[in-house]
Amino acid sequence: MEIEEALGLLKYLVSHDHFHIVNRRDVMAQPVSRELAKSIVQQLQASDFQGHERNRNNPTQFVWIFITDDGERYYIKFVFVKNDSRVVFISFHVSY
Repeated sequence: MEIEEALGLLKYLVSHDHFHIVNRRDVMAQPVSRELAKSIVQQLQASDFQGHERNRNNPTQFVWIFITDDGERYYIKFVFVKNDSRVVFISFHVSY
């Protein structure tokens, strides 16, 4: 999947509430609210793309990584699941 295609799918799924944000134990990696996530995702651009790699837990999936700055710098790491019908944000937090 190309970056623009992944970004378009991400925006579509998030705008339709087809996403889940994993709660992290690390205090520095506490996830943003669902509403803030929706707002940030809609503003993402291809230039925010940092890379993608095979998911270590499921080699048929790719982990996508974006870093954006919306007044604060956000680290966003996600996978598409259920035949690309949902997004799971592995990380979605302020980057320090």
